Amino acid sequence: MVTVSSTFKSSMLNPIAFDEEYDRELLEGSFQALRHHQQLEIVDDEEEYQRALRIITDGLTVPDYATLSIQNLFRYVFPNGKFYIAQCLFDFGYPTSSNRGASYDRKYYFHIAGFAELKVDLGNTFMRSETKTDKIVGRFFGNDIDFDGTAKFNDKYYLVSDKKETLESCFDRQFFNTIAKYDNLMLRVKQKQLYITFDTDFHVGHSRIVEDVLTNCNFLAS
Repeated sequence: MVTVSSTFKSSMLNPIAFDEEYDRELLEGSFQALRHHQQLEIVDDEEEYQRALRIITDGLTVPDYATLSIQNLFRYVFPNGKFYIAQCLFDFGYPTSSNRGASYDRKYYFHIAGFAELKVDLGNTFMRSETKTDKIVGRFFGNDIDFDGTAKFNDKYYLVSDKKETLESCFDRQFFNTIAKYDNLMLRVKQKQLYITFDTDFHVGHSRIVEDVLTNCNFLAS
């Protein structure tokens, strides 16, 4: 395990995928956007890396014909618990066109994923940006979970869970207000495994957003 210091913050990163200059700028920019550099470690232990890859694969939808790998994995240990942020790479190789000719351009994209183990079982919980259709349907079926005193969150995000009462005891005002500051977040919980991702293309600031959300989550496991 390599501890990041102020003198070599990005020297231990793997900043290159296929387009060296462009990918380096993206991945290093994503790393530099993180606020708490002194509290993170860059994971270089193969066993921990593979465990993280299995967790992400179990929680995220991997597109057809894509190979998922982790470009860089960051581990945080805070008083509120432990969490990870991963710079993920989805690689489609050289797709074949309808006339069976292979493309000359490699298709791939980066994605940020944060994940953590929770203290409590939140069953199957899912959150995404709320749409106009959600607002209309919700009037009749009431699937969307809204919370008192969190109008900005309620208006911005659609939240469902089969553990509503447990959710209400865990999600506090601090957590709601942090999420509500940002757009396009996706949250998923499978029992005690929490995932934070985005429903938009990779942006260097996504890593900072995930870091902010998880440092303000008070139900993470140690």
